[in-house]
Amino acid sequence: MAVPDPAPTARRWRIALLRRRFSPTGGAERYLLRLASGLVTQGHHLTLYCEDWTPRENPFQDVKKVDSKDPIGFADRVGKLPLRDRHDIIFSLERVPNCDLYRAGDGVHAEWLGYRRAFHPIMGTIRTALRGKNRQICELEARVFAAGGARHVICNSRFVADQVTLRFNYPASRITIIPNGVPYNQFSTGDRTLGRQALKLAADDYVILLVGAGKERKGHAIARAAVKRLKHPRAKLVIIDSPPPVAMPHVYAAADVFVLPTLYDPFANVTLEALAAGLPVITSAQNGAAEILTHESNGFILPRADDDMLLVHLLEHLADPEFRHMFRKPAQELAQQYDVSRNLCATLAVFDRVMG
Repeated sequence: MAVPDPAPTARRWRIALLRRRFSPTGGAERYLLRLASGLVTQGHHLTLYCEDWTPRENPFQDVKKVDSKDPIGFADRVGKLPLRDRHDIIFSLERVPNCDLYRAGDGVHAEWLGYRRAFHPIMGTIRTALRGKNRQICELEARVFAAGGARHVICNSRFVADQVTLRFNYPASRITIIPNGVPYNQFSTGDRTLGRQALKLAADDYVILLVGAGKERKGHAIARAAVKRLKHPRAKLVIIDSPPPVAMPHVYAAADVFVLPTLYDPFANVTLEALAAGLPVITSAQNGAAEILTHESNGFILPRADDDMLLVHLLEHLADPEFRHMFRKPAQELAQQYDVSRNLCATLAVFDRVMG
């Protein structure tokens, strides 16, 4: 697996970016907006191809609507467009074959279904079977990693990169691992008082924060069960799975601990955001972002997302303000190493190397 080149050239690219639609709680969408803003600032021309895009932020010079209603239809429609006549690079954040670069930010769908069955053998199997799109997505995914699929793949964790090589026999030499990036200054300067007022939290509440839409995959039930078992009389779990009443930096500042017992996550952006805010982070080994953590130094890693005994144990200890304060500086120092500018530079270096 390749590592990013040290620095990109000064070439200006015409880039086609592929993402079906915008989700206000989607980590991939936040990543795309941050990347696009950086690319535009450096003089690159961006055209977004999508079914729908509705955020206030719109750093793209052009947005082209694609008439489709599902991942298969989107891939087929985009595949018929003359993108190579109009752009230097086809950079896809969707499972679209015949692209130059595919960022596997959504992970490997077949692997997620496997983790779902492992954690919930009966209900997981039933839920997978009831949604016919799962088979279609897996078939589309296989096309992306087959010969003639994606020319090069960017993974945001070794966790996902290994899944791609093992499941699809995709050449490791055509994979570059680029961890996610976070605008550190933005998330390290939240207002605790403002955040608590907006979320209707008292000053003496012990606030445990979980950020992530998709209650099954993100482990909402696991977190709820753990918090119910805490002895702390003021322990409160705050789950943000839709746009909050205040900006996210203030949400993180309002919290005391961040928890994400996810069943499967390629690299949860929210992990970096919480670290930047100086929060002790508890997440599962099934989160690719766990790769950057050092257990009991700048965060905590659950070997399994549903290790509720360990989760309760950690939350009990972190109820002590002095104990959790010990993790603030290490957490922020780690987040600073993954500033969004580093991700941008590494991505541009891949453009140069693959398309040069």
